[in-house]
Amino acid sequence: MSATPARPDASTAAPLAAASAVSNHLDTRTAATEVAHAISESLGGPADLVFAFASYHHRAALPVAIPGPRGGGVGAGDILRRALLRNGEPDATSRSGVLLAVTAESVLGNDVELEGRAGLSVLALRMPGVRLHPFRLLPNDPSVNLNDAASIRALTGAGEDTRAIILFADPFSTPVAQLLPLMAACVPGVTIPIGGGLASGSSQPGMNVLVMNEQSQNVGLVGVSISGPVAIDWVVSQGCKPIGKPHVITKAEQNILIELGGRPALEVVRETAESLDEHDRELLSKGLFFGLVIDEYKSRFGRGDFLIRNVLGIDQNRGAIAVGELLKVGRTVQMHVRDAATATEDLQLLLDAQQLKDAPAGVLGFTCNGRGTRLFPEPHHDAAILRDRLGHAPLAGFFAGGEIGPIGGRSFLHGHTLSAAVFRPGSAG
Repeated sequence: MSATPARPDASTAAPLAAASAVSNHLDTRTAATEVAHAISESLGGPADLVFAFASYHHRAALPVAIPGPRGGGVGAGDILRRALLRNGEPDATSRSGVLLAVTAESVLGNDVELEGRAGLSVLALRMPGVRLHPFRLLPNDPSVNLNDAASIRALTGAGEDTRAIILFADPFSTPVAQLLPLMAACVPGVTIPIGGGLASGSSQPGMNVLVMNEQSQNVGLVGVSISGPVAIDWVVSQGCKPIGKPHVITKAEQNILIELGGRPALEVVRETAESLDEHDRELLSKGLFFGLVIDEYKSRFGRGDFLIRNVLGIDQNRGAIAVGELLKVGRTVQMHVRDAATATEDLQLLLDAQQLKDAPAGVLGFTCNGRGTRLFPEPHHDAAILRDRLGHAPLAGFFAGGEIGPIGGRSFLHGHTLSAAVFRPGSAG
């Protein structure tokens, strides 16, 4: 088991602190007990906010209460809540803490990425003065009108001083891409950064587990809005590099790309492939992706200016390509390939900018389940770089089925990306 001691900030006015731990024990309750003990010793007091990421091995015993006459009992969520959270009755001097948990294909914590292995990774934060509002959403919830900003505001508890919303969603039941702009704009005059990821603990509907405090669910989403004296920076690093040149969509139907610049899309792809050098042609043989330009007002586009989307299929007869996004005529796109060297360089450059600031108290990392050793030649790649460039701050996270994070002032659902939330002390204003 690996643990990282609490990292307090230097300010006595807002003593933000965090601690993290990760366990590879196969027994869920044992893993929860191990990380809870390590974090309790490091943090030196109750936490206000706890994030727990559990590999699919822990799916059955992650909920707070485990149903069934044979499997009934205390779950990992309850162990973590009792050991770590501030759970007194809220009054002038005490408040209840928040636990969010999600199942994943793999988890990361501190210096390790436990790919395809049993893993429980936890980050606990002590956040005096910070307002936390946990929420959950089920499909077709009649109490929430997703087309009404006031209704979303009531659900999320967001306000003018909200620093971020962090959420975890089941990909089979939640239209996250459509929800993000609605949540981000639910407070008039404010754009709220949103981060998190899609549960990846199962390839079948109804098998992921999402936990918010005492409640667990297999569909929908859970989240928390974070408001008040805390600063949360976002690092969103993509694992693809552009090839060829940008093209304007001149014909499309739904998610079917038919023409680029007045020519069949497949013809343009083949022409681009023929123009590549041997190295990029080898990368292309492992998969083609399309990047959709985020800001059409830019005169030039480079890495970080695109939303990366998968190619879902090809219609040879029409020369058309199915892409994992609804397409509009007039939008600019560029072909991309997955590239480990580009992904490493991009992440390091983004984290270099973070090194100009004070050391963070803690970090959440949401990486694509197509990264790790599926992309990089060495294990623990993203965790190692995050820890090295961020002063070995406490780190926890998971391999997501889609990563959420802000780029250019707007929050998106990404693919093949690492999205990291970096917590530092901040002012109340």
